[in-house]
Amino acid sequence: MGRSLWDTPSGRDRRWAKRSGGYTSAPKYVRIAVVLLAAALVGTLAWQGIQSLLHPAPKYAPINVTGKANYVARGGTVAGSSPVAAWEADVAEAVETATAQGTAGNVTAAEVEVDRAAAIVLSARMQAQTPSPDFWARNIAALDRVLRTQPDNARLLEHVTLARIELADLRSSEPDSAGGTPAAQNSEAPNLTTYPPGVSATPILNVGPGAEAPHAATPPGHVVLASPRALSAESELNRASLGGNYLDATLMPETSEVLLPPSTRNFSDEVRVEGLTIEGASQTLDGVRWKNVTFVGMRLRYEGGGISLENVKFVRCRFGFTADERGAQLADAIAMGKTSFEIQ
Repeated sequence: MGRSLWDTPSGRDRRWAKRSGGYTSAPKYVRIAVVLLAAALVGTLAWQGIQSLLHPAPKYAPINVTGKANYVARGGTVAGSSPVAAWEADVAEAVETATAQGTAGNVTAAEVEVDRAAAIVLSARMQAQTPSPDFWARNIAALDRVLRTQPDNARLLEHVTLARIELADLRSSEPDSAGGTPAAQNSEAPNLTTYPPGVSATPILNVGPGAEAPHAATPPGHVVLASPRALSAESELNRASLGGNYLDATLMPETSEVLLPPSTRNFSDEVRVEGLTIEGASQTLDGVRWKNVTFVGMRLRYEGGGISLENVKFVRCRFGFTADERGAQLADAIAMGKTSFEIQ
């Protein structure tokens, strides 16, 4: 039986003895370079430490959402000589805090506060809260002030624009938003404030043999669509060309486009829609001249192109606009209750 490793006089195998002398030391100039690099690194770290002590970074106020972490619109009113709804006060407080954070240069905290205001507005819409008359102008002006704190920040512009779109959604959901519309004036047309019964959005129905729109059989002037309708250039869709004044698209999937103009979506195509009420599904507004039109329970898109609205109303609609200056302009116009608006 041979001797083990530990029985050798040196306590290690000869192979390790051979290896121990197999490495040569680095050249002198390499050792000098390593020392110089280490010295430079230590000097840089020391200089940065001195600069941080002499010029400390600005301290930002913390984001404090205690008691409102779920962003729910509170009921009741706040104390004061002229009572204000508690949820409106929460929106105002969030936007004011966003302005302060933006002024301090804390863009992320400003975005969080703007999102909080938007979430409270969304909650208020879901709870069917009724805003005070000056709510719209007051909060649009407040969002303008937030944006002015960082006017060149595209990320803040996006968050502020999304908050404006929430205001437009809330405006469209108001019970009196159907007032004065052609359908509201027609005793034979459905009541836009109560249809569909017991729900706040147009239902999605299966299309099949014998399918009917929920109220197609009663009111005259209804034209039911189960698929998109193409519009050619230099055409006008009105009561005469449609065969009725109420275009019912509630049989279509809610993401489907109701009217399809030429793909250019340009005003030079001269596509016009006039004198109709359109309900259900979705519609992109760009490139069409809309006049005396009421949109009911629709998802409306704006992709940043030309838009022309003349006496156009929105009832229980939801909006998806570009989060830029043009989208912000359209959202502001809807939130302020304007029925006529144009961007070339």
